[in-house]
Amino acid sequence: MNSIHRVSTPRSEQNELIEHLEKWSTFVLANIVWAILSIPVITLPAATAGLFGYLSKRARGQQPDFFATFFGSVQRHWRKATVIALLNVLVGGLVIANFFILPMMDFNTDPLAFLARSVTLFMALTLLLLNLYAWSLMVLLEKMSVVQLIRASASLVFAHPLWSLLVLLGASVPVVISLFLPQGMFVIATISVCVLIICKGTWRVIRAHLSPEQLSLL
Repeated sequence: MNSIHRVSTPRSEQNELIEHLEKWSTFVLANIVWAILSIPVITLPAATAGLFGYLSKRARGQQPDFFATFFGSVQRHWRKATVIALLNVLVGGLVIANFFILPMMDFNTDPLAFLARSVTLFMALTLLLLNLYAWSLMVLLEKMSVVQLIRASASLVFAHPLWSLLVLLGASVPVVISLFLPQGMFVIATISVCVLIICKGTWRVIRAHLSPEQLSLL
């Protein structure tokens, strides 16, 4: 049997190049739009919902229309996103306050000081891990309430702690790298890379817990 080889022509190579450029241009565009919409701060949760909505589809191998997907996610999820953000501010504020109080405690003579530090570190780490799944689940399972999102996120974190930590570390790498690059890189790509890593990493866990019917709808 004669083997069939795919012949590469200049036109096919050009079309492939254009396709890759379109993919990366929308990837960069998503980061830029997120940065612009986040400037008023109050719109940061809605912008983040839009970014997760778009990149969640990209992480699952889809190539959705950017504007329809991004702003559609903003419109559908801005309320839940705002509530999640406010909860983050509340709990995160308590964690930060504890970190300011801890230096005033004597760790050599007070055993409660060591316990307080351990609890504070655990709260900070748990908050970060919960956010990995909460935002991903929000754009995947739109009917879930905020309470259900938090419960489901907690279940996934404690069911897959090591993988969740790896995803968190992976998502932090672009932020660390961007500290050594020109500031414009943050506006161009950093957050999109972080969210894409989160979406890919959490999708590997989430899809294992979804029913066939739920998977068919995504």
